[in-house]
Amino acid sequence: MTKKYYAFFLTLLFTSILVQGQNKKPVSNKKPAATQEKPAAVIAPGGNGHLEFDYLKYDFININEKGGRVYHDFRFVNLGTGPITIKNVQTSCGCTNSDWTRTPVLPGDSGIVRATFDPNGRQGKFDKSLVVETDGSPASISLTIKGHVYPSKMNFVDTYKYQYGNLAVITNSLTFNNVKNTGYDSSEIGMYNLSNKKIYVYKIETPGNIMATKPYDNLPPNTDMRIKVKYYPRQPIEFGPIRQEIKIYTNDDSIPIKKFYVSANVVEDFSNLTKKDLKKAAKFSVKSAEIDLGNVPLFNTPTATFTITNKGKKDLIIRKVIRSCSCLSPDQSSMVIPKGKSANLNVVYSLANMAGTDTKTLKLITNDPTQTEITLTIKINVTE
Repeated sequence: MTKKYYAFFLTLLFTSILVQGQNKKPVSNKKPAATQEKPAAVIAPGGNGHLEFDYLKYDFININEKGGRVYHDFRFVNLGTGPITIKNVQTSCGCTNSDWTRTPVLPGDSGIVRATFDPNGRQGKFDKSLVVETDGSPASISLTIKGHVYPSKMNFVDTYKYQYGNLAVITNSLTFNNVKNTGYDSSEIGMYNLSNKKIYVYKIETPGNIMATKPYDNLPPNTDMRIKVKYYPRQPIEFGPIRQEIKIYTNDDSIPIKKFYVSANVVEDFSNLTKKDLKKAAKFSVKSAEIDLGNVPLFNTPTATFTITNKGKKDLIIRKVIRSCSCLSPDQSSMVIPKGKSANLNVVYSLANMAGTDTKTLKLITNDPTQTEITLTIKINVTE
């Protein structure tokens, strides 16, 4: 009986040890995946660089002879196992220059070889090569640039007279003569692209009374553009000479903002007046259109007085007084003269920095249909 119990106890103990051994996980020296360190990339000793370009030829297509130098960047990548250095780049012509990435290029990094061509005096087709020499593989490789240089069709003398950065323009000023207060006048801004890149017209900034319309957004090399301009008298109507400005914003590296100066002369439109209306209109009359102040000592301020009479049947309006010199100071308090009445226009003459005989003028803009512009003259002899 004792032997049977002893055997049963040994069997139970062995089974327990076996089960515990199966449930126990083996010990690992491996770090958790989240904390494993990747080995640093190491360039193998004696590794060779291998240079590969995106492409080996570039076509400029058409180039303006007078547009200046053009360039293109050839991009390459080092696909080898070691660094690579470009030792030299040889060109086939003095018209072609080169530059390149001078520092060693590591595996996987990139660099450029820049080819520059000067088209001046080289009309016709061209095909130029650049030989790139390296300390890796390949030892040398040839790149090619080609295109066609054509003469500029621009005639500076007859059409585009002024160079404005990389654009040539017909003129940098617009003149609108005798714009009626009831209508508008039109003109255009002509521009020609002298460069070998597209010049974009981003924005045209004008005063509210001027409209400018561009036909398209850019000028390709060796092409021109005509911007249509409409001039309307600004409100409220201002008669006589007016000066304003138009600004054109471009990507021209030389002068990105082009300024164009606008001069206009706004006149009153009497075309709808009947004969009866004309008889009832204002009528300008001046006692004397010329006054001689005689001899006046220096540093004095004499006054010339013009007597103006309205002989018409409606109010005479002096719309504007234009001085030929800032030395004249007209009194503009009586700018409306009722029918049958007279008024004095007093003009003070400042004689600072003057000597000898002199003549100055005033131009009056009026609503008299028969005398819209009247010139008054002042003569003087300045003595010391």
